[in-house]
Amino acid sequence: PDKASTGMKFLYSLAALTLSTTENGEYVQFPGGRMIHQDCIHMKNGSHDLPQTPCPHEMLTVEGANETAATYYSDWSVYAQTVAPKKTGFTKMTNTWTVPSIPENHGPASQSSVYLFNGLEDGGGVHGAASVILQPVLQYGKSGCLLNPTKRNSWYFSSYVVDGNGRAHCADLIPVEVGEEITGIMTKADDGSNEWTVESIAAAGTSVNTVDMGDVILDSAYLTLEGMVVYTCDTYPGEGEVEFTENGLQDEGGEVKTNWVEEVRHDECNQGVEVDGSGEKVRLTWDPSL
Repeated sequence: PDKASTGMKFLYSLAALTLSTTENGEYVQFPGGRMIHQDCIHMKNGSHDLPQTPCPHEMLTVEGANETAATYYSDWSVYAQTVAPKKTGFTKMTNTWTVPSIPENHGPASQSSVYLFNGLEDGGGVHGAASVILQPVLQYGKSGCLLNPTKRNSWYFSSYVVDGNGRAHCADLIPVEVGEEITGIMTKADDGSNEWTVESIAAAGTSVNTVDMGDVILDSAYLTLEGMVVYTCDTYPGEGEVEFTENGLQDEGGEVKTNWVEEVRHDECNQGVEVDGSGEKVRLTWDPSL
């Protein structure tokens, strides 16, 4: 398949990946039932170029994935988004939030996962249209970047890059504690290149992913709650909210005034978005008791 059919059609957040084994080897599951081979997940902390060739392994699908949506889902649950005011896109995004409590329910065989992240895409604010996403991800449970089962019962913070060739790039996993304040930053180099650095900053260290984006323009910003294998509302943390503060977006002209837009993809837990007047604080909410 070419880059367009592999990336634009099948790109989903890396934060929602889980590992499965088929007769063809080990694959990583995306929301919507798509499966990508583990060979196309690249673990590295530091600088790298995005591979320009599509993943050589065939994209698979999970039979019946869509039919089970009424029972559980794996998807962005609720998020706030904003689009760059200029065609040249954003040059920096920074946000701070607090690690919530451990979810009460981990799902069947502890398969459920929760991800909270800020992120930048090139899809013009259209869900599923992007060819790449940069993400400092706070994650609880399994993911394509966290395959060690002994680490699935704690929160970790890591810098992800998922490109349009069906590949994923994972930086170091930083352990974090409940109640800890963390910061995710994505910055474009100021040397005229299109090199970006993704930083996930916590007390125990910083996870760094630096990537040359070529001619990709990052024009969409997100603050997201995502769930994997969500059966019940207590899969999400008990506080019922996470607040993103110290929110900053820049383009080539400096600070950008944000216009955050609420996007609720699932409402069974009364999910919602609250934005203060300035956009400097954005709260994602849900009711874990439903």
